[in-house]
Amino acid sequence: MKIIFNLLLSLMFIFQLSSSALSQDQFEGSKNGRIRAVNPLYDLRVTNFQPVPNSSTGFNEVFFDFLIYHTNPGDSGPFEFASGRYALYVDPSVANGGTLTYSIVPNSTQFTNPNAVPVNPAVVGNELRLQRNPNLGAGNGPIVSAIYPGTRIVTVKLSTTAPTFDTDNFTLTWINPNGGDSYTEVYGYIDGVSTNLSNNSTLIIDSSQSVLPVELSGFSADINKNNVSLKWSTSTESNNSGFEIERNVSGNMSSEAWTKAGFVNGNGTSASTSNYSFSDRGLSTGIYKYRLKQIDYNGNYQYYDLQSEVVIGAPTEFSLKQNYPNPFNPTTKISFDIKNDAFVSMKLFDINGREIKTLVNEFKNSGYYSIDLDASELSSGAYLYRIESGNFVSTKKLVVLR
Repeated sequence: MKIIFNLLLSLMFIFQLSSSALSQDQFEGSKNGRIRAVNPLYDLRVTNFQPVPNSSTGFNEVFFDFLIYHTNPGDSGPFEFASGRYALYVDPSVANGGTLTYSIVPNSTQFTNPNAVPVNPAVVGNELRLQRNPNLGAGNGPIVSAIYPGTRIVTVKLSTTAPTFDTDNFTLTWINPNGGDSYTEVYGYIDGVSTNLSNNSTLIIDSSQSVLPVELSGFSADINKNNVSLKWSTSTESNNSGFEIERNVSGNMSSEAWTKAGFVNGNGTSASTSNYSFSDRGLSTGIYKYRLKQIDYNGNYQYYDLQSEVVIGAPTEFSLKQNYPNPFNPTTKISFDIKNDAFVSMKLFDINGREIKTLVNEFKNSGYYSIDLDASELSSGAYLYRIESGNFVSTKKLVVLR
């Protein structure tokens, strides 16, 4: 019995030591019955620079965003924001002889609690300052998004009274937490307690060195059935690698919804007008948005949005297109238009009319369609493809060339 008693005492002693070690060294507390292993980590980013041209020679206003992104949600749980202030070094000569002003764009925050927005934007010497918002109180702080690129804290505007900025000196640098007169810091609630998380951050500046590599003077779209022709012009270019054309269907504006449609090379550095174009062909019926992602040789980029939507309507007639390329080896594309919702059958025949394979055999909604034909198993020679949909029948010839 004495042995059992001593064993129990030993186990209790070990358990107390383990519990004490866990609570002091590994865990910072618990919330809702769940033990929190680590504090939230985050990226703080200055990005999305949008200059506003003032003349053909430059710009004197630029908008940019402050974003915060929760980087370790699986370890820390939700990041409830408490307060923050944000400070940047700026080269005063960027004002180009004018006076710099710094302001917050109203209603630009993505925080659910507008009181999380910093206050009193100011230019003080070589610093841009956004002062700390009032502490929100546990349970009132917005949750910082763990979905890249995070939550927009606020959009700001920097401007000069001069006709244009001195873009050669347009550089911004974060002021790290240093205990000085002004610096960047972020607080979050950890188990209901406002906690300084400033040292848990990664501070990033996007595209600060080249704010206006390209001045766009026009961006338009022409529609021909289900083909879109984009045209744009630049009045000046600096270090311009080119334009990535991005497409968005059905008005979904999330970052994941944009897809690359193509790329057009830029003209590097140019002081004269340059004209560009891009054709986006064979689109399905729908509503599209387009934007240009201009990229310079340093990897910096900015977006230019096409202001109007592109609407691809339903076809006005049934149609079967000639395959392209033709002749081909081994693949080709066959396009067809369906005026009304209908059952569609398309088959491939040899030149003597013997059926080779079925290409389409299903109900289709009104719209524009295309299929890829792989002729790897076919011999060289001429073939026929035939479509039937209601009263519409059409046949065309294609050639396999080995």
